[in-house]
Amino acid sequence: MTSDDLVIASDNVRCIVSPNAGGRLSSIVAFGRELLITKNDETNLQKWGCYPMAPWAGRVRNGVFVHQSKQHQLEINMHPHAIHGTVLERPWKLIDSDSSSVAMKIDLGANWGFAGEATQTISLINDVIEFRLMVETDDASMPAQVGWHPWFARPCTLETKFSNMYLRDEFGIPTGEKIAPPAGPYDDCFSGSLRSPILNFADKVQLEIQTDCSHWVVYDEPQHAICVEPQSGPPDGFNIEPLVITRDTPLTRFMRLVISEL
Repeated sequence: MTSDDLVIASDNVRCIVSPNAGGRLSSIVAFGRELLITKNDETNLQKWGCYPMAPWAGRVRNGVFVHQSKQHQLEINMHPHAIHGTVLERPWKLIDSDSSSVAMKIDLGANWGFAGEATQTISLINDVIEFRLMVETDDASMPAQVGWHPWFARPCTLETKFSNMYLRDEFGIPTGEKIAPPAGPYDDCFSGSLRSPILNFADKVQLEIQTDCSHWVVYDEPQHAICVEPQSGPPDGFNIEPLVITRDTPLTRFMRLVISEL
């Protein structure tokens, strides 16, 4: 924990919010157990905590997309693709905070070809952590996508049920074609959630993920962590399922972590 970090807490849950580390949740200690991969000696900001993704989530193929007949080239940060947006490695500006809530905002950066900003609120009430993320623009229109990338620390088990999984090509990018989900492990995108995903931590703590996002990425290949990522669209969504916002129609989504003791 650094001097810039903030603590929000309830009777059973204590969270550390790090505005200067990409507006992320750096720690969730629930009923005495750490639920997230914490920073420790990890220097890659993509691989710990729970961070917001905006103005896109997941990969954009070769960092290229077209909006209003104009081609845009994003900065490549996971060769040969652009991944996880422009806000996870930059400091957010604190708007307001108290013992149960933190609000912060950030512009979308010089490498994003549109005028826009993101606002995020993280609150903790009665062992429920709620994230609200909004992306808005001053331009006439702008493609947009949001999501969250939590790194949950094993040992834990995941219970999910989806009707569809996006087929990936040889480059690991969804093609837009959907199939029935096979057995894992996964590094894949799903839609048609038939129940809220639940993680059970060593038969001690249960965490249910609720959201109004339409898509999920599940990454459970690592031995040390499980990632369950609600997103407003699939990876490469700018190309296969674009969502466009305007000055009057921002994009807003929530994620809610409901924590209980088993």
